[in-house]
Parts: sequence; structure tokens; C-alpha cells
Amino acid sequence: MKFILHKHTTLITLAILLILLIVEGLTGKPIHESIGFVICLSVLMLILLLAVLKRVSQFSRKNTAFLLTHAGLFMALLFGCLGSLNFQKLHVRTFPEIPENIAYNDDSYVFQIPFQIILKNFKAEFYENGQPKSYIAKVVLQNDETTDTVSLEINHPMRFMGYDVYLESYDQSNLESPQYVTFLTVYDRYVYAKYFGIIVLLIGLFLNICNLSFSKNRVIAVFVALFGIGFSMMPFGKYLWGGKHLVPALQSLWFVPHIAVYMLAYGALAVAVLLSIRTLFNSKKNLQPATDFSLNLGVSLMGIGLLFGALWAKTAWGNFWSFDLKETWAAIAWFAFLGVVHFRYSYVNRRKELAILLIIAFLLLQMCWFGVNHLPAILESLHRY
Repeated sequence: MKFILHKHTTLITLAILLILLIVEGLTGKPIHESIGFVICLSVLMLILLLAVLKRVSQFSRKNTAFLLTHAGLFMALLFGCLGSLNFQKLHVRTFPEIPENIAYNDDSYVFQIPFQIILKNFKAEFYENGQPKSYIAKVVLQNDETTDTVSLEINHPMRFMGYDVYLESYDQSNLESPQYVTFLTVYDRYVYAKYFGIIVLLIGLFLNICNLSFSKNRVIAVFVALFGIGFSMMPFGKYLWGGKHLVPALQSLWFVPHIAVYMLAYGALAVAVLLSIRTLFNSKKNLQPATDFSLNLGVSLMGIGLLFGALWAKTAWGNFWSFDLKETWAAIAWFAFLGVVHFRYSYVNRRKELAILLIIAFLLLQMCWFGVNHLPAILESLHRY
């Protein structure tokens, strides 16, 4: 237990996991399916579990945020891995008024789902510039005992017989009267366990923020807010003043929270990096308390933004996490900053080394924000808006 919980074990595990994710992010190869990645992730989950058990045995109120963040991350990773073992994501192509229960997966293998989907009608609306505005399909979901008539839209799935049913696509060759509509059915045995882990982690990250000393860092907090607002204008500005309309996939209640929290995180981490640069050129002045405040605030906000994105992905595409290119680099950025946080608590007086690591992590964050748009794999990404 002492070996697993040693500071070097945690840092090495995070570093290896980070390297593997960077390789996947640059090459597009499914490194997350390799034995090395599975072993590394298993070690990380063991570290999280033992850390939680150790703190539980020494419980105090000040440990609450630590316990919830580590326990929540452990549960999210554990049930995410378990769920992938029997996760089923199938496509069902339907024609008007014809009951259909034959589905196929991404590899074109054919399956039979335990209920039928009957397409009643489908309507697509478009903005003046030709961009899609909304897709609505009225369907009947039925088996031998139950029949439900529902309207399906993007970001609004329906649960039926343990499956989540999504509107996926339609006949693009006939926009006025499509000949077929494709639906997505998702079966995930551990979906509620995943939700529970995410909620626990969200509460822990929120408590982390609440435990920060804002009263002693008012000036830094103001700069974080200003940076965050400035960054927010980049994704939101084109919709506020550019006359652009939201496509159906962006019409989600998670759109504003996901991006706004991320932009505040970027602001906090940008302040931490600026303070780190100052530390490199003037090590005599102790900027560590302000740097720690900005770093911890940014990492917590980034984690919340990441989880908001996972919840959005579940409502839009059927899975919390799919190792999409953007998702992979978001994980890279967060794990990089988690590594910086653990380095900070493991090596208290190494200010310059911490500053260098912070700058490197921030560069990885820029790769997540801008760099992915220049990688060939972005053409297959769900985030290419």
C-alpha cells in the first residue's frame, strides 16, 4: 500500500498515461485499447481506491473534497471500463410505417433489438442560410407488452426497455421527404452507476473550489474572471454578434455551462502560467500562494467542464466518452494539470520546476483548444463545428 500510494508511483502513472494519450491524440491510433494503457489505467484506479480508503480511516471534515473527488473519479473510471465490456451501440434504419427491429453496429454486423421502431413522420427545418435548424421524428416504440408514441430530436433521446433511443440521421438525398430515417439504440448496463460517479466527482470538485481562499486572492480572482470573460467571447461571440445560428447538436442545455466553465478554467490557468513565468525570471518574490490558488481553481473548473461535456455527449451521441479526438486532448490537458497539482504537493519548494511543468501543461491545453483543428483526424471528429 505504501508503494502504491508513494508520490513517485502517482506521478509516474500519470506521466505514462499522459504519454499514451498524446500518442493517440497525434496518431489517431486506438492506444486506449492496448494492454499498456489498460494496465496503467488499472494502476491509477488502484491508487485512487487506496487513497480513498486511507483518508476514510482518518476522516475529518476537511478531507471531504479529497474523498469525493478521488472516489468519484474512481467510480467514473471503473464503471466506464466495466460498461465498455457489454456496451451496445446499434443503428436502426427505418422506413415510414414499417416496423423495424433489425440493427447493425459500426462494423456492419447485424443484430436484433427486443422492440420495434415504427417511423410515423419526419420533419427537418433550416435557417435562411441553409444551416439545419431542427430535426424531429415521430415514432412508435413497441414490443409485445408496451407501446409508446414519442417525438425524438437531437439531444433528446427516449429510454425504452433499458435502451436509449436517439435520432441519428436521415436520407440526405431527399430533404423534403426523406425515404428513411436512422435511429441509434444504446444499451449500457452501468449507465446509472456512471451518472453516480460523475455526480460524486462534480460535488467534490465544487467543494474544492469552495475551500479555496478567495478572500486572500481577490485580485487574482478578478483577473481570472476577466480572462475567462475574454476567452468566452471567442466561442460565444460569433453567435452573439456574428449572426450565426446553432445547429441541432449545439442546441443543448449543456452548451453554455460546458463552454463557460471551460473558459473560466482557461482564465484561471492562464493567470497561473503568467505567475509561473514571473517566477522563472524573479524567483526571489514568492508568488506561490497566488499560483496555487489559480492552479487549483483552474483544475477544478476544467474537471467540471469536462464532466459537463461528458453529460452532453451522453444526451447527444449515446456515450459519455468515445475517445473522439477533441475528447482525447481534453483528457490530456486535464491529466497534465492533475500531474502538476500532484507535483506541487509532492515537491513543495521546487518553484522553477513547477513553473516549467505548468507552462508545458498550458501548451497541451492550447493543443486541445486550437491544435486539434489542424490534425487529419479532425475530419472524423464529432466536434468539427
